[in-house]
Amino acid sequence: MSIKMPLIEDLNLNFLISRLKISSTQISKMEKYLLIFWLSGPFFYLIERDPADLWLTLIAISFLVRSYITKEWKWIKQKWVKCTFIFWIWCMISSLLSQDPMFSLQQSFVWIRFPMYAVAIQSWIGKREDFKEIMLIFIFIGMMIMNLILIAEIIVEPKHRLTWPYGDHIPGAYLAKFCLPIMCFFSSYLLSKFSFSCIKSWFILFSFLLTIIVTLLTGERINFLLLICTSVLTAFVWKPKFLNVLIFIIFIFVSVLSFLHIRPDLYDRYTKIFIRQMPILFNEQSFNEAYWGAWRSGIQQGIETPIFGVGPSMTRKNCLNLISNDISWLPGKNYCGNHPHNFYIQLFAETGIIGLLLGSVMIISIIKSTYNSRNQNKNCPLHATAFIIPLILFFPIQQTGNFFGQWGNLFIWFSIGYAMSNNQTIKFRNKVS
Repeated sequence: MSIKMPLIEDLNLNFLISRLKISSTQISKMEKYLLIFWLSGPFFYLIERDPADLWLTLIAISFLVRSYITKEWKWIKQKWVKCTFIFWIWCMISSLLSQDPMFSLQQSFVWIRFPMYAVAIQSWIGKREDFKEIMLIFIFIGMMIMNLILIAEIIVEPKHRLTWPYGDHIPGAYLAKFCLPIMCFFSSYLLSKFSFSCIKSWFILFSFLLTIIVTLLTGERINFLLLICTSVLTAFVWKPKFLNVLIFIIFIFVSVLSFLHIRPDLYDRYTKIFIRQMPILFNEQSFNEAYWGAWRSGIQQGIETPIFGVGPSMTRKNCLNLISNDISWLPGKNYCGNHPHNFYIQLFAETGIIGLLLGSVMIISIIKSTYNSRNQNKNCPLHATAFIIPLILFFPIQQTGNFFGQWGNLFIWFSIGYAMSNNQTIKFRNKVS
């Protein structure tokens, strides 16, 4: 049985209730509670990082306990899981050799909870097709709630960078990273199923465009670009037809440019200022910006400790000891933030060249694993676009958060877990056997 496109034919409360009723008759009581707990994730993420972290950690721990009780350890044999554990072990070795072993070891040791969550979703909770479709609806609900919260902030407290509901400049990460599965789905639908006479088509178009515009209004340029790149890449991946792809891309860019024309302050931030600050341009102007300075400090620390690095999360402490002139061929000046603001530079600085290679292999294996899910159901947009999620989230040339940090990993690994679940889907049973 092929997977139906959720949110198109069945976007209504009756569908959600009936699907939950059927599903609940096919699982144990404990699994029912766990399913409800998992589906509540989008709302935990709307509160703050600690509730979201507790939610994710409990699922990861529950999965390990279940594996121990049932003695089901087949998930360890997956290549991406093996690569992740090898990388994790190297991170802890690097921590022990750092200038503050206890702090660094703590940071690297607890990081494993994020990939373990992805394994739990792939190999356990998210294996069933119906559970994944229900979660997609809850992601959609959470996304619309976040849009409404940010629109309220714009009305009540207008400013260049939005912060509700977290009190920090990260709400765009919820829309751009946490909600990537639903945005991939929306893009695939608009490319292949959109109908001018269908109300639901217009509703999906509205939701898609609203999320992109609200993300733009947050002032978070990288997260905004993640959504744009995800949508464009989906256009080329999901049953591409030249005319449809061309219209879709033109529609996105015209909509965004039209909105930026209304907000000239945002126009400068997303064009002139952004181009000036881009570290990858490697010109004299960008070398004087803090963005390049953060990259430079990470590169210098990696060069000075090429084998083991300075230890996970230690660049923030070690950076102040650097002398920029020690590596004269690197232009610009160092900027000492909490981390180098690029995953790969941070891995090089904190775990050395070996950690960088092991981390890169882990990321490539994740992308490959999600890409292989296309073979399970080429007619399903969730399977076909799954690999886009880790590819976009781990794309090398971008400004990123802390690789070992809390918020960024909470957003990233939630979406990766959903993408990975497409690789081991069990078909939904419409009737109780």
